[in-house]
Amino acid sequence: MVLGRMGKAMKDSALSVGLKVFFNEKFGEYGEVKDCSVDTHAGCITAHVLMRGENAPITVTIERYELEQDKGKTYIVIRRLTASRQWITLLLNRVLDGRRFEVPSSVSKVL
Repeated sequence: MVLGRMGKAMKDSALSVGLKVFFNEKFGEYGEVKDCSVDTHAGCITAHVLMRGENAPITVTIERYELEQDKGKTYIVIRRLTASRQWITLLLNRVLDGRRFEVPSSVSKVL
């Protein structure tokens, strides 16, 4: 049981690092992900993001996501997001809900 939890924690930690890099490359023009945490058991991802022109980071949580395989590639489909600012929650859900993004192979290997 302890080894299972340690393995999950290591997997989640590796995914967190990989997704931080992925998010910064994909959405870097809008801001910088300062830290990212993944909970594969709960199926959520939380990131603290310093948006361009802002003084303090916001918290963005992907409350539900799905992973899909298609032609040997892995994709993440975002289903529900929340942010520490209501207007950002509304915007993110309007723009990103249901969108599918290819997961880099370096990250998908950990999945």
